[in-house]
Amino acid sequence: MTPDEPDRLAAMFLKSAHDAPDRVAIRDSGGSWTYAETAAAAADLADRLAGAGVAPGERVGVMAARRAGGPVAILAVLLSGAAYVPIDPGWPPARRAAVLQGAQARMVLAVDTGHDTPEGVPRMDLTTPELLQARSAPPSSPRPRPHPGAAYVIFTSGSTGAPKGVEIRSAAAAGLVESVASLIGMGPDSVFVALSSFAFDVSVFEIFAPWSVGGELVVAAELQILANRLGALLEAPGLQVFLQTTPTVLEHLLQAGLELPTGTVLLLAGERLRRSLVAQVAHVEQVWNLYGPTEATIYTTAHACLPLTPGDPEPDLPIGSPVNGAVAEIRPLSDTAEEVGELLIGGPGVALGYFGRPDLTAERFLDGGARYATGDVVRRRADGLLVHAGRLDRQVKIRGNRVELDEVEAALVDLVGHGRVAVRMDTHRVVGPYLAAFVADPHCDVVELRRRLAARVPAYMVPTRIYQVPEIPTTSSGKTDHSALRAPEETRAWDGAVFETLSKLWERHLGAPAAPDGNFYALGGHPHTALQIATGLAQAHDIEVDVAVIERNPVLSDLAAAVTELVGMSTPRD
Repeated sequence: MTPDEPDRLAAMFLKSAHDAPDRVAIRDSGGSWTYAETAAAAADLADRLAGAGVAPGERVGVMAARRAGGPVAILAVLLSGAAYVPIDPGWPPARRAAVLQGAQARMVLAVDTGHDTPEGVPRMDLTTPELLQARSAPPSSPRPRPHPGAAYVIFTSGSTGAPKGVEIRSAAAAGLVESVASLIGMGPDSVFVALSSFAFDVSVFEIFAPWSVGGELVVAAELQILANRLGALLEAPGLQVFLQTTPTVLEHLLQAGLELPTGTVLLLAGERLRRSLVAQVAHVEQVWNLYGPTEATIYTTAHACLPLTPGDPEPDLPIGSPVNGAVAEIRPLSDTAEEVGELLIGGPGVALGYFGRPDLTAERFLDGGARYATGDVVRRRADGLLVHAGRLDRQVKIRGNRVELDEVEAALVDLVGHGRVAVRMDTHRVVGPYLAAFVADPHCDVVELRRRLAARVPAYMVPTRIYQVPEIPTTSSGKTDHSALRAPEETRAWDGAVFETLSKLWERHLGAPAAPDGNFYALGGHPHTALQIATGLAQAHDIEVDVAVIERNPVLSDLAAAVTELVGMSTPRD
């Protein structure tokens, strides 16, 4: 029998607290606290949890506002030997209840927030000032938890219509934190500005990476104050500031006037990273493109983006090479394209599985749980770096948050009372990716439907646009034809015959499924491939097609719309 084991994340913090008790461990808009003060506060709360009957290996919900009390409460749960389940206060009540009940939470800590939680789950209310006034003696080590118990359970969107909880071991998370912190050069003088929701798994790195090296964690309460706060931090001598966010948020911050001093280290994750965005911040010290599903513990691969390679034609930057001993394998999608396929991840970061869902665990975790089938399509370049090239299923990313479109559709079906609905992801040149819903119901009150949906799912899962349409298109087998969905005012629509032709050419010459958001360059397209596709389109539809059309429209859906316009404008060739 494997013996119980103490939490490694908490142990890393305690070592830093022992080595430098008077250094600042955490700061927010209300003040700062040393490692000694933070350790004492977390130890006191851990004792209170034990006194309330929380046993090692059980799960405790942490619902916290963006204040210093959130990370301290998380640390306390880990010191107690329990696993924490992050709850975003911004979620609607139904979502909070579903996650706490799905995790079988023993109790919930509500920190700096009065939002409701289910009556059947015991609750402890705390504020940051109250929490950090505690003065218990710091523990020498965390309480052991039963092997191989989870350190945390993070719930993600589920294709079955309900969120699913990913169980992550402390050893996996601690190994990743130590590996990547070393890779990006963190040390005792590092300051990490945390922007992510505690319910987003990258927050684990934001919290424990600085604590693992004796650095400082700054919890940013509002993105609006980031520019002023970041500038003040970087003016302090001898500090190196790390900032982690999604490409979409970074773009919005830059548009709002954020100026990044040269000493900044940027970590970008959660979405595809465009070369053009990195070019805007190429003056900073480092820019990293990080990739990894929650099921493989925060990050699986990393790529140092600077300096940018001149003349590289690919608009998206690679997701890079494995970190922390991860094993990245490609399961080919066809016999002719061995270097393009589904990414399978093995190594120490693979999760325990989905809490309470052995069926889903068996479906996605292969070889007895040794590997995770991501559903992400990747391509291995000649230099060995991996490039993300789409999805095999209907999972998308909205502002870095993972969304199963099937879950949104299931919620809509339940609300409207019939199955004549569909959801897809669209992209706007300004706002970026967003969800669009289609409802075949002339009596539907769209405003009321959006309001009711917002009471059930997080804001990022509520469609930005909801269209009332005469019908939902279907394929010959009776399934929803998402590629044929048309918004009433949509002008860049494609003809079905053109899309079918292009899909066949795409799959033949690129060796990858014809997903509407598939990117020609990300899948390894080059001028010769573009010429082959252009020639095939010209022959099939009796039009003139220049390869420049493909170069200007590398995304499949945009290319289909552009070719449809050519068909409409052209006259048959002699």
